[in-house]
Parts: sequence; structure tokens; C-alpha cells
Amino acid sequence: MLLIERYLIAEVGRPLVAVLCILSFIFASYIAGRYLADALSATLGMHAIALIVVLRTLIALEVLLPVALYVSVVIGLGRLYNDHEMTVLSAVGISSLRIYWAIFLLALPVVLAVGALSLLGRPWAYQQAYQIEARAQAQLPLDQLSPGRFYVDAKAERMILAQDVDSQRGVLRGVLIYDRGTHETRLIRAQQARLVPAEQEGESLLVLHNGVAYALDRSGSEDRILHFGELSLHLAQPQPEVGYKRKAASTAALVRSDEAAELAELQWRLSLPLTTLLLALFGVPLSRTPPRRGRFSKILLAALVYTLIYIASSIARTWVEHGAVAAIPGIWWVDALMLLALAILVSRDMHKWPRPSRA
Repeated sequence: MLLIERYLIAEVGRPLVAVLCILSFIFASYIAGRYLADALSATLGMHAIALIVVLRTLIALEVLLPVALYVSVVIGLGRLYNDHEMTVLSAVGISSLRIYWAIFLLALPVVLAVGALSLLGRPWAYQQAYQIEARAQAQLPLDQLSPGRFYVDAKAERMILAQDVDSQRGVLRGVLIYDRGTHETRLIRAQQARLVPAEQEGESLLVLHNGVAYALDRSGSEDRILHFGELSLHLAQPQPEVGYKRKAASTAALVRSDEAAELAELQWRLSLPLTTLLLALFGVPLSRTPPRRGRFSKILLAALVYTLIYIASSIARTWVEHGAVAAIPGIWWVDALMLLALAILVSRDMHKWPRPSRA
């Protein structure tokens, strides 16, 4: 690799890591806030939430990496324009093609990383996240209940309310339990309850103290009332079920599918590496900044261009999902338009910059 290419790669590569870290932190903070604010987060422990945030951030890297590279190209080359270094390169006969070639070399490992993330990492991370959420919702989260707030398990047809929760000791106080059994409905009030390990897998053993239990026979003939000092209640837990999720489906499975939604997902995964490369090359002409205008003067224009590309990609994906557009052109027309626009910009640059020096 020649000296000029190494220098350009270094100047663009320096902000790449910083931009990627900033974008990842912002995204992870948003995901963490969304799960903590969600009503369902009451059934998720902090460990499960942390894992989901990591997995969702890993999924987002397939988009954050191209954006970080694109912004880094605009910032890095923009600094060179601002400091007149690009003017010097032009004056000594450095071709514009060498600028594009340097950015291509920098983008190549990023393109490979995005390809691996979209084709392999994306389905794996989605599968893990769905399983964590399913397991958390299938468990009885007594130590994570909010005081005075109902926990409703629709699958098990169960509802639990506690007036006070001691999460350190795993003790509930002022407990009300509604459990719709197979033949009778049970309504139980207890002063205190604690969850202990059950001998049988798939069950929760809830030990209740000082209360009363109402067993209501739905036929209306054998209702019972029981006052107890201690009562062990075996609560069956539903098995976690993830089901089929196309985002978690393997790329090989999507290739074999004829469904429009699966086709859109497949084309999205396949298009990301190409979009990453095109975005990086687009940053070259967008970074061109007049002297004394500041290295960040083109950021707004670059953000506008990326927004238009993202909106067009989202629309194209939706059209394919709903069968409004066939597999060809599918979502590829967005990349085709980007490639055409890039060809025009490169052709213009070749006329503005001098021919390569023979020296």
C-alpha cells in the first residue's frame, strides 16, 4: 500500500472507533431505557435486561457500523479539506481515484464484518433475545414484583398481588393470589409468602403463612374455605415458547422460503454489505469542504443524504414484505440508484482533479 493511501486510511480510521462507540452507547442507553420503562420489564431481572441490551446492540451494529464509517469519512476527509491538505494532494497530481481507492480499502474489512453480522450474528442474537424474554415471562418473578401492582400470567391464568415486597429476602407481604385451575378457581389471601425451590422441574413452590384459601368449584357444588397457618402451593409454570420468528430464522432457511416477508428479510441481510461500501464511497464527495468552512460543515448534508437513503430502504423493504414489489427489483433498486449517483459523482471528480502523476 502506498504512502498516500496509508495516510488517508489513518485519518479516516481515527474517528471511526470514536463515532462507533458513541453511537453504540446512545443505542444501548435507548434500549435499556425502553425495557426499564416497559411494563413487561417487571418480569425481567437486571441480568436478563443487561443480556438483552447487549444482544440488541449487537444486532444494531449491522447498521451502526455503516453509519460510523460514513460519518468518519465525511469528518476525516473534511479535516483534510479544511487544512488545505487535499488542495496540496491535487496540486502534486494525486488522482481522485486514489482517494476512492483508499476509502475502499478501509471499508473492505467493515463490509466483511457487516456481512458476518447480518447473515450470522443477526439471527443468532435475535434467537437468544427471544429465548431470554420467553424464559423470563414463563418464570414466576416473586422477587421482582412491584408492591401494589398486579402480576398477570395469561397463559397460566394466574394473578398475584403483594402489598409489600422484600426483594432481599424473597418475601411477599399482604398477598392475594387468583389461580384458575382445571376444575376449580382458587382465591388465596395470606399475610406472608416466600418462594422456595421445587423438587419437580417446571413448578414453583410457594409457601404461604397465616391466611385463608377459597376453593370455588365451577359446578357450584363443592366450594371450600380453608384457614391455614402454613400452606404450600405448587404452581405449574408454562414452558417458554419462542415460536417462529423470521428475524431469528437462519439465512439458509430464508433462502428456501417463498414468503414475501422472508424474502424481504433475506434481501435486507444481503444488501447491508453493499450499502456499507456505497455509503463509505459516498462520503468522499460529501466531505468536500471549502477552506475555512470547518471540518463539520458537511455533516448536516451528509445526515440528510443518509436519512433519504434509510427512508428509501425502509419503503423498499415494506413493499417487498407486502408483495407490492417482486423479488426483482426487490429492495435492490435503492442500491442501484446509489451506485448510479456515485458513478456520476466519481466521473465529475475525475474531470475536476488532475490526472495521475507519472512521478
